[in-house]
Amino acid sequence: MLSDRKQKVLKAVVSEYINTAEPVGSRTLVRRHKLGVSTATIRNEMADLEEMGFLEQPHVSAGRVPSDRGYRFYVDNLMDQDQLTSSERRLLNQLAEIRAQEADTVLVAASRLLSQVSNYVGLVTSPSLNAGRLASVKLIHLEQRLTLALLFTENGRMESRVLVLPPEIEPADLEGLSTYFTHRLAGRRLEEVTSELLDQIYAELLDDFRQSRELLAEIARSVLSWLRPSGRGKVYLGGTHNILKQPEFQDIDKVRHLLVLLEEEPLLRQLLQREPGIMITIGRENELEAMQDCTVISATYTVQGQPAGTVAVLGPTRMDYSHVISVLQYMASCLEEAFSTQHSGSSS
Repeated sequence: MLSDRKQKVLKAVVSEYINTAEPVGSRTLVRRHKLGVSTATIRNEMADLEEMGFLEQPHVSAGRVPSDRGYRFYVDNLMDQDQLTSSERRLLNQLAEIRAQEADTVLVAASRLLSQVSNYVGLVTSPSLNAGRLASVKLIHLEQRLTLALLFTENGRMESRVLVLPPEIEPADLEGLSTYFTHRLAGRRLEEVTSELLDQIYAELLDDFRQSRELLAEIARSVLSWLRPSGRGKVYLGGTHNILKQPEFQDIDKVRHLLVLLEEEPLLRQLLQREPGIMITIGRENELEAMQDCTVISATYTVQGQPAGTVAVLGPTRMDYSHVISVLQYMASCLEEAFSTQHSGSSS
């Protein structure tokens, strides 16, 4: 366990480095932080922290920077809570004002707003369904034009998505479609649910329910577009250019590998297979090599109390952790509100 003085020095180094992106020296800490000790004492403490693996010295004559271990200790033990500004809250609150026919439009906007407020890369996704045979499909009417679609597997995993559907839909319509999709898909592995199979199911559905063809076609399009391989676990990405603003990524070779990763949706889905709640992976804690100079912070958002997806921020390990966590928590609540109020007056 670090002494109180070492904790104060480490916290000051992390805060200073986050703000300046420059290695931090003892004189800077004495001048800008009220540590109550001499520069010689600070130098000794920084040397001890380096030896313990909490700080690193990029060059012999340079100051120190936090290591991955130093950031982890800071996040777990030293970080203060951040408050968003009123202008940041107003910006994120725009989600509830979006009028769109597809829930996807809200998620695209969310990724862009996330990147704008955090100044890093914003990602929004729905949980990926793990390998397993499909057990059932359920469509649950939430309110107004919102429906929660749920896929369940035989091993107990679930994938969910919020769909914005026509105002004429009645809960009874959803019950019938839930039964129909479950009958046609139960027992199949997700990889067996191909576009060809879904085209066949769509044709059969329209034939079986031809008396209400237009209404069911609208519902089926929304559900089947999600089930298609190209529509499952989609990742919405915003602010990739923010990576290029960071001093850590002025090395073209380093940033090239990261930008390639951001274009590979399967890798992003792997990256965002996260635990519920706030989750932080720092530097080498990330399994992907291109990510080992980065931090990813994620949060879960819910709809009507049901887990619906993940919001995340990707940036350098020199990230403003406290601010990003506050942004993600507020974004999660904004998404829940957006889906709760979406089209609340459009069917009147």
